[in-house]
Amino acid sequence: MVIAKKILSTIHETVWWIVAELEDWLYPYEDREVTRPLWSKDFDNLTLDQSKYLKSQIDCNNDRIVRLQNEMIFVIKEIRKLENHGQK
Repeated sequence: MVIAKKILSTIHETVWWIVAELEDWLYPYEDREVTRPLWSKDFDNLTLDQSKYLKSQIDCNNDRIVRLQNEMIFVIKEIRKLENHGQK
């Protein structure tokens, strides 16, 4: 059992090292400052109103919260139905 743990740990560390090296190769941001996103060709022409962006993010989060609350209420009602059905 101890040998298997050591082997799995060695494999885990090796895979972690390979992924870290691959990440450094794909995203080489340590050696230079990132001044603009790589996907943006017209970054200088981009205008962004931060207040509108933040409002849209807040609205999106509020929509998610409302949806999750509705789903939680539905699940609680279904659990209560199952509990009441089991007691009869």
